[in-house]
Amino acid sequence: ALDVTVQAQIMDLLGELRRELGMATVLITHDLGVVAGFCERAIVMYGGQVMEQSPVDPLFANPTHPYTKGLLAALPRLDADRAMTPIRGNPPNMTGAPKGCPFCPRCDFVEEVCADVMPPLAEFAPGRARACHRSIETIEEAAA
Repeated sequence: ALDVTVQAQIMDLLGELRRELGMATVLITHDLGVVAGFCERAIVMYGGQVMEQSPVDPLFANPTHPYTKGLLAALPRLDADRAMTPIRGNPPNMTGAPKGCPFCPRCDFVEEVCADVMPPLAEFAPGRARACHRSIETIEEAAA
């Protein structure tokens, strides 16, 4: 909830401290622009569960979880001639969280197993992991 000038000053200060002290920084944010500009790695969470984790550049260039794809498709882009596409549905009610994947009611690639079993976070490439029952190839084919 900071204006962009104050936000930039704080991010610059955090970057200076990180470099000078050799410290790690953990940011919890909904601002994917901050993630893209400041972070080396990202963990994308939904409904309290890790959906995808990756170094930032490959995550933005090739998201593999349906939620991450939806987040990036919903962002306004100045460098692309396309409309923003919102994620359908509503976030889960966490007082009655589903036993399976919390994103399954909103997922375009949902399978029957998704409602009952939370998929494990599985590494699919060095330093990259995601929690989804569908294969990456199946999601990429359906999105094409």
